[in-house]
Amino acid sequence: MVRVCFVFMVAVAALWCSGEPMAGTRIVHPVDGAVMVYVPSGTFTMGLSREEGEVVAKLLGFESGTTLWVAEAWPQRRVEVGGFFIDRCEVTVGQWQRYLEATGGEQRPWETVRHFGKPDAVNLPAGEIAWRDAISYADWAGKALPTEAQWEKAARGEDGRLFPWGNDAPTEAHGHWKGRLYVKVGSFPLGASPYGALDMLGNQYEWTIERKRLYPDNPLRDDEPNSKMIKEINDGRDVCLRGGSWYHGQVGFYAAKRFGFGPEETHYHVGFRTVWVPAEGYFESAEFAEAKAKAAALSD
Repeated sequence: MVRVCFVFMVAVAALWCSGEPMAGTRIVHPVDGAVMVYVPSGTFTMGLSREEGEVVAKLLGFESGTTLWVAEAWPQRRVEVGGFFIDRCEVTVGQWQRYLEATGGEQRPWETVRHFGKPDAVNLPAGEIAWRDAISYADWAGKALPTEAQWEKAARGEDGRLFPWGNDAPTEAHGHWKGRLYVKVGSFPLGASPYGALDMLGNQYEWTIERKRLYPDNPLRDDEPNSKMIKEINDGRDVCLRGGSWYHGQVGFYAAKRFGFGPEETHYHVGFRTVWVPAEGYFESAEFAEAKAKAAALSD
């Protein structure tokens, strides 16, 4: 216990000296009103080892990681990521509507637009969002879609856990991965990530900003018998999606899961969340204090 407390105090001191706020610090973003949580700078464990892939498969009820395409998460390595804020929840119907009203944008995603005007639907996640539309929203808000590394760090923290909540097998209390259609964002607090981000697994798939390619040094590159299939995975035509969805169930319900659609393709189980890297000096500003106060005033 003494060692754990000491390590925690060292980590707190390091953040204080660097000018960064505490992990999980909440703000309300000034443009789209999203509650965001802070992910501090530092390294984290990204991807899976072969052995961990098999562990994930067993925890999700499968005999082998092959069924889950865990090989796309090879190899496991440590990755450095700068500090950033990420939306605590997926972008909602209400936020998407405000974006269209502010920009005069085209009401293309039928699955989202059909909920407009329904007071009980404003906190459903936006659905059927195309990649370029998600980018347009992020641009409007002065934010961005996450890189794969940003998304995965926000989901699993720095300790290499398999799921946002740890290494225990998921239950239906950890996220929406069974059932019909999506549910209101933030409905599963037991599934929170180490930084307090919710619905990182389940509910909707989430766009990243990156094309889907094999990680460097992935041994699949040398798999000659399946070279055509591997080339199709690695050609960069698809954009990487993260987080799984209610539609794909347990197949996508682990933090290192990678999936992909073409940039013009989307479905009703596809949404997104955004990230924001504040400018230098932000943490000493009145704007930061105000954004934290607004977040503190909101109830969970």
